[in-house]
Amino acid sequence: MTRLLATISSTVMVLCNCVVADPLRIAAWNLEHLNADGSEGCINRTVADYELMRQSVRKQAFDVVAFQEVKDLVAAETVFSAKEWNLELSKRPQQEATLECFEAPGRFRQHIATGFAIRKGIDYERHDDVEELGLGHNFHRWGTDISIKSDSNLRLLNVHLVPGCWSNTEDEDEQKDTHCADLKTQFEILVKWRDARLDANESFAILGDFNRRLALPEDWGWTMLNTKDQKLELLTSAGGSKCHPLFSEFIDHIVVGDLNGSLLVKNSFREGPRIADHPDHCAVSADFELQ
Repeated sequence: MTRLLATISSTVMVLCNCVVADPLRIAAWNLEHLNADGSEGCINRTVADYELMRQSVRKQAFDVVAFQEVKDLVAAETVFSAKEWNLELSKRPQQEATLECFEAPGRFRQHIATGFAIRKGIDYERHDDVEELGLGHNFHRWGTDISIKSDSNLRLLNVHLVPGCWSNTEDEDEQKDTHCADLKTQFEILVKWRDARLDANESFAILGDFNRRLALPEDWGWTMLNTKDQKLELLTSAGGSKCHPLFSEFIDHIVVGDLNGSLLVKNSFREGPRIADHPDHCAVSADFELQ
């Protein structure tokens, strides 16, 4: 059952005065090379796999999902039906499948994008993508940027940052210098986006796949992103990830700048279940009270 009582149009930019009856459950989920054709890309999927993912979305009662690693809108609709969801995908140009999958040798990586699934009936506005996060590289992802509209607007930036520099272990590895330099540049871009929100007195969340274990002590990524004057909340700092048996620290995060301290429902952060044997990312989510 939808968490929002409103009557609106389902255009890309939705404009109305809506009343939020219940908290909105906002999630970030890396869908791991999601393609409409289950035999395409790096992850083989069956009809049953797609159904498991749809069931998981329903069981976790998501209202907004910031997703990563989705090829195109057709792929997104395998999990988020266009009858129930408005879909927004980053406008980064489609890339040719020229890189071989290390997960599946002999198969090739398809285009992967960030985007949002917003349950119909929720009032939102699409902003320009944060193209700078692509660093001028064909494969690096752009950030997708929307606002959930209400009397207490909430700005959401969906990110999928460069891999390879997950912790101080990689910081000390000369072979990872390029990865870490690129990631630091992306964090500098996030800091500028954060500062623009603070200057506008606008509550926000940055969420998605950061490819960095921000909750580790004195991590430079979290040190850069947090502020002395306006403390942000790293929701994944409450405890380790239980998604994958080999990885106990989160790389998927929700960073919240709740400027008046009234939007984020306290202790509402949760990590979803792993879906069968893949993907190796689990959804993370939290609830927000919008007026």
